[in-house]
Amino acid sequence: MSEIINNRQKRIDIMKHLIRQLHSGVSEARIKAQLETLLNEADYSDVFLMEVQLVQEGISAESIQELCDTHTRVLKKHLDLQETPETTPGHPVHTFVQENRELTKTSSQVRLLIKQLESQPGETDAISAMREIQQQLNNLMDVDKHYRRKEYLLFPYFEKNNLPGPPMVMWGKHDEIRQNLRQTIAGLQETEHMSAAEAKAYNLFAVLPVIEDMDDMVYKEEKILYPTALEMLTEQDWYEIYLQSDEYGYCLYAPQFEWTPEGGIHKEIRKPAAAGGRIQMPTGSFSLEELIAAFSTLPFDLTFVDKDDTVRYFSPGKQRIFDRSRAILGRKVQYCHPPKSVHIVNQIVKDFKAGKQERARFWINLQGKLIYICYYAVRDAQGEYIGTLEVTQDLTEVRELEGERRLLMYDETPQA
Repeated sequence: MSEIINNRQKRIDIMKHLIRQLHSGVSEARIKAQLETLLNEADYSDVFLMEVQLVQEGISAESIQELCDTHTRVLKKHLDLQETPETTPGHPVHTFVQENRELTKTSSQVRLLIKQLESQPGETDAISAMREIQQQLNNLMDVDKHYRRKEYLLFPYFEKNNLPGPPMVMWGKHDEIRQNLRQTIAGLQETEHMSAAEAKAYNLFAVLPVIEDMDDMVYKEEKILYPTALEMLTEQDWYEIYLQSDEYGYCLYAPQFEWTPEGGIHKEIRKPAAAGGRIQMPTGSFSLEELIAAFSTLPFDLTFVDKDDTVRYFSPGKQRIFDRSRAILGRKVQYCHPPKSVHIVNQIVKDFKAGKQERARFWINLQGKLIYICYYAVRDAQGEYIGTLEVTQDLTEVRELEGERRLLMYDETPQA
């Protein structure tokens, strides 16, 4: 048995077999003892590679997501031995960990408030405690920034190293936490119309599970994700993440430190091929500076995906509707969307490539705004598919227009 345990791939194969047994309904207690014995010679990266291989072997990210909490519980005794990575202040992992500390403090405060709520005999005290719980959950909504930096800045590096599976599983958990948190906050707004007893029951059965899911995510990040990432990414990779983090914002923590990689910055700056000349088009030409400025001025957001489903360009824009970062460039478009919507992306691209459709339109209400999203099939002069163009625009102001305007009237007061 020791020879098998000391062989990493055989060890992972046995772990996969045991996880598949969990998937088929074998009890946790029966599997736990076997896994703990096996993991005496394993480390956190074995757990990560196990998930990668399960995805490669055909188990869907959604199925692994359902099992994720279970096999984390089974492996907890071993993972507890893995220390949280220590990094220099300002390093992206240091920032992620500090945000986790604030998230944990806030979730602990919610637990304390729920205990107080259970012991509150009076309606007034109970209502006060419920309002404080709602405020703390509103603070926890800040976790969206933390998750988006992981999704759009860190996860692409796993994909580039042919390890997209576990991040997609984790992304699915992000979506689940965000949705449950929003629903729980909405439910808490209704508790003011409940009796104290009903409100207490709601907090125990709705709020606590959300808090536990968030705490579990902190655990998985620090015991598995960050140690794996620190081994895989170079200092220059981390510097790229560091440079782009500001545009997503931070979660309950504002880093106060500037950070540069050990050994200095070795970022290659490429001069665009068109610089110094004009880009000739069938109906005219631009200098590169003019073209960049024109695309930055457009009152809508553009994203271009090439014929191989790779994101090649997005317009910078002054006020983007949806976040974009340079980390998505060169990334497959399927990995730029949460797992639950990938099938829609695949269907659109499939229909465009087959020539069945030329556009796909959506419109949604987002924070009181009407957002119009349209995907267009891009074809060359011979009609061959060469990519997809996504155009996103805020139509709120346009929808409110009435009558006509024929005289010159500026929307903004002229500057003196």
